[in-house]
Amino acid sequence: MKRFKILFLSIFFNFLYLSLTAQVQEILPSGIAPAGADVVFTERWLAFSNPAALSHEQSVVASVGYENRYFSPELSDEYLSLAIPTEYFNIGASFNFFGYADYHEMMAALTFARRFGRVAVGVEFDYFNMFLPDEVGYRHAFTAQVGLQVDVTDRCVVGFRMFNPSVSQIDYNDVARRLPVMMHVGSKYQFIDNLDLLVEIGYVLNRGVDWAVGMEYRIMPELLVRAGARGADYVVPSLGVGVGFAGFRFDLMAEADLRIGMSLLSNLSYKF
Repeated sequence: MKRFKILFLSIFFNFLYLSLTAQVQEILPSGIAPAGADVVFTERWLAFSNPAALSHEQSVVASVGYENRYFSPELSDEYLSLAIPTEYFNIGASFNFFGYADYHEMMAALTFARRFGRVAVGVEFDYFNMFLPDEVGYRHAFTAQVGLQVDVTDRCVVGFRMFNPSVSQIDYNDVARRLPVMMHVGSKYQFIDNLDLLVEIGYVLNRGVDWAVGMEYRIMPELLVRAGARGADYVVPSLGVGVGFAGFRFDLMAEADLRIGMSLLSNLSYKF
């Protein structure tokens, strides 16, 4: 039984490594921004995305999301978030769960953001928890994320974010579980009133450069479509749709990694 368990975990970790390498962002859910270009996504604040985007929220918003990587429950993210605007700054709380009983990772975050005219600033404090079976048990780490968004004109926004500037990691049994160190910059331009183009480029420490290009077209206030592609040394195209009614909004996006398979990302939010 023990040999079978070791073999199973070995296969799982190998598949996990391949899938997380493909996802680049690892423990962070991809979100429903066009092609994952969330550094300049201002339509709403997404959990673990650019914390500066939280400053745009004007109502209390609760969200729950599910990211099914390659139709494998063991490689799925379940996350939820709550945005609360206040007189002085907006407050956000989010939680993400990845994995299954024998191995899982959890991340919780507390986010603060505020606008100063055309400039939005945000900071996020993150707590990472990892569970390994047998004698290893739980391991913990703390990190942070900072973000900035600037309205250059009424139609152009530029943004920046950095995750894990403290280069936090977890060490166990002479193995290091490194949290990703990421820096991204991007721009959003509104060609016409209903069409936005988002461009993002970033650097992940020990991984290299990644990029994303996406568009969002609002057919009507209740319906929009998204399309784009992201990648590092390969291209992952995506296509999505968003539907809103009576305070609710449901978003669904599909990504196609030709090396591994399909991923489905969904998000349901309610604006109070």
